[in-house]
Amino acid sequence: MKRIVYSNVTKFISFLLLNILVMTTLAITLYGGNITYKLNNIGEILSTKTYLESQDFRDMFIQNISNANYFIEVKKALEVAGEYNGNKEVSLSEFISDESNISLFGLEAKYKLQDLVDWGQEGVETATLYEVLEERMSTDNKLSTNNKLSTKFDVFIKAMGAVTDAVVVTPEEENSDDSIEIMLLSMQSLGFKLSREDLNKEVIREKYSAIDIDTILMSCLERNDFSEIEKSSYELQEAIETIRDKYDFYKRYETYFNGLDSTNFKIYIKDYKGDTILNNCIDENTDYRTYFDSKTGIIYNALNKEFTFINFVNEDINLDTFKVADEVNYIYAVGVDTNYPHRDVFFEANETFYNTRNSIIASIVSSLIIFFCFVYLVTVCGRSAKDDEIHLNSFDKMKTEVSAGFMIAIGIVFLLIMMSVYNNFSSDLTIVVGLGIETALFTFAFLSLVRRIKAGVLWKNSIVYSLLHWLVIFIKYRKATTKTIVLYLGFLAVTLVVLGIGINSRSYMIMMLWFSFSAVVGFFLLREAVARQTILNGIKEISNGDLEYKIDTINLSGSNEILADAINNIGEGLHNAVDASVRNERLKTDLITNVSHDIKTPLTSIINYVDLIKRENIENEKIRGYIEILDNKSQRLKNLTEDLVEASKISSGNIKLEMTKINFVELVNQTEGEFSEKLENKNLQIIRKLPEEPIFILADGRRMWRVIENLYNNVTKYAMKNTRVYVDVKADEDKVILSIKNISENPLNIDAEELTERFIRGDVSRSTEGSGLGLSIAKNLTTLQKGDFEIYLDGDLFRVTITFPRVYEQVDNM
Repeated sequence: MKRIVYSNVTKFISFLLLNILVMTTLAITLYGGNITYKLNNIGEILSTKTYLESQDFRDMFIQNISNANYFIEVKKALEVAGEYNGNKEVSLSEFISDESNISLFGLEAKYKLQDLVDWGQEGVETATLYEVLEERMSTDNKLSTNNKLSTKFDVFIKAMGAVTDAVVVTPEEENSDDSIEIMLLSMQSLGFKLSREDLNKEVIREKYSAIDIDTILMSCLERNDFSEIEKSSYELQEAIETIRDKYDFYKRYETYFNGLDSTNFKIYIKDYKGDTILNNCIDENTDYRTYFDSKTGIIYNALNKEFTFINFVNEDINLDTFKVADEVNYIYAVGVDTNYPHRDVFFEANETFYNTRNSIIASIVSSLIIFFCFVYLVTVCGRSAKDDEIHLNSFDKMKTEVSAGFMIAIGIVFLLIMMSVYNNFSSDLTIVVGLGIETALFTFAFLSLVRRIKAGVLWKNSIVYSLLHWLVIFIKYRKATTKTIVLYLGFLAVTLVVLGIGINSRSYMIMMLWFSFSAVVGFFLLREAVARQTILNGIKEISNGDLEYKIDTINLSGSNEILADAINNIGEGLHNAVDASVRNERLKTDLITNVSHDIKTPLTSIINYVDLIKRENIENEKIRGYIEILDNKSQRLKNLTEDLVEASKISSGNIKLEMTKINFVELVNQTEGEFSEKLENKNLQIIRKLPEEPIFILADGRRMWRVIENLYNNVTKYAMKNTRVYVDVKADEDKVILSIKNISENPLNIDAEELTERFIRGDVSRSTEGSGLGLSIAKNLTTLQKGDFEIYLDGDLFRVTITFPRVYEQVDNM
């Protein structure tokens, strides 16, 4: 399980899944319903089972009722006998909001409905009173081409233009080009009470005349009162825009509320006289109650103020919602066909609700999976199933600030993309893919920081840490560093000064001086490099074992000379320490040898006397048992003494080898024969594989016998009872290999190399006989005879292999 959790394949799959889900979540957010609707109604969407139960349905339902009520109001304003009539005369006061303060013109003016509609669609323009009068009198006093204005107005303007032409102006006025003043004088000469401020008032450019009183301007001229001309213009503009909006609303909803079966929203209103006020669903032969029983809606009886709810979930309805203007007793039936046969606003809203609901659920599930993937990656990043170490990749070894800057830059780009999506700058698929790439890079950089934190290198691998580290070194070694920095800065200053002077003065002498100075600096740098190399060579010689080597300090000076003397002293100290160690080792070896010899003399006597006692006819079984124990223990002590002597001779080098040609196969057979009884006692079965022909090696016969004897002795002591022991001898053209394999009786919780050290035993409990010197002696004797000795452990499997060069011809004794 651990291998699966920490495997690179699992990590890669989680990383890939995380990024795919991020792109999927964004795609769902963009295309799975309206984003604004999601953000504003996420709680309601998740808590509401059906669209009919949602607040959005209720709001849209009420809004359609309000639109229907307003449509009824507009119909009354625009229709005659149930049909739109452009020739209908409408009073301006009906469309002015401030009814309490209407101008005289607003109270009196009536227009043709179509004129006001056309005027509103063409657009209302305004100008100053002066500009309007000037435009009417322009082009040689010809009348305007707009024939919608009355002839009466144009005749007046023409007459006024003639008066304007006859006005006598002073040279100063003529030179000032004050056309407003000329207009003002002309109007005043005709008896109009008009001021310069009146001419600057903002008035409407009238394209159409009223029915009775012509235009605002004409009305003011006839009354000789311009005080309300600006207010009347504003009222006319407001009325035009109101009628235009009502006309547009009327045209937009004419089919929606009047056409039969044109929308999913159904409405039927009739008064108690039997006249239909509004109907978009029922023909003459259908009862409205039967029809609305299959819909989701409300029937309101205005006579007794009674509501009948049909499949309607939210019954919190305000009575004012169903008030119809100028009506008292009526039936108001309204509903929605929830089969949605028409693609209208209810159809779209229903689709949006369920698409949005599904996308929100999918986004939540996806976000949870993204979170768990992210937590998993943070937990396992840097770890493997092989060990508990934190492993860093090449990117992790970059400086912390560099990778952090990379992550911050990606975060900024990520934020810009999200802002672009939120502001609906673009919803193309490229944004989804781009965000996926940004997420992958961001996750990669973030996990790199996590690995650094786990490995404890987040701070140590930073640029700031490096700078502080070098600052500490500079302060710690300020004697050397200050000198170097001062010299370098001095050299740099001299170089810049000399170069500056030489370039400005173009003096070849100064340039030659600079090159000479640089040559001197180069010489000292080379001498420093040579001195350093001399010291490095000395360190190399001493590290290779030549402890008597001395660095020549004749050509050294300053800190280099001090360093060389210190290294020479270190070498001398190491030489003395090694000599002392060798002397101590020899003393230990001599002590072991002497003690062993001192023990060997009385031990020989004990063994001989025990042997003599054994030859006596002793009938007491108890005493015979004691004698047997004495014999075994004295023999064991004899073997231990011989091993100690042998080990001390080997370690001190005080051993003489008589190298002869030996039949290696025969030596193995003889040794096995010697141990046959001990092998049988432990029921160990020898599986041998020996060559039939003689195989010769060059070795000391007695020492080689000791090697093989120690290996078989090790088998008899430590091999598990009732198991097999494999003995193989192989030979090729160059070497002879002996391999002995057995199963250990005790667990081998030890390194193979340690088994060949002195006094180390595989039986940690020391419940078996042995000194712990057998394998050590065998290895050392093998090495002295130019052979190789190797031990291999695998669980309870023990295998020892010795290798010797093969010889063929007769070799003289050495």
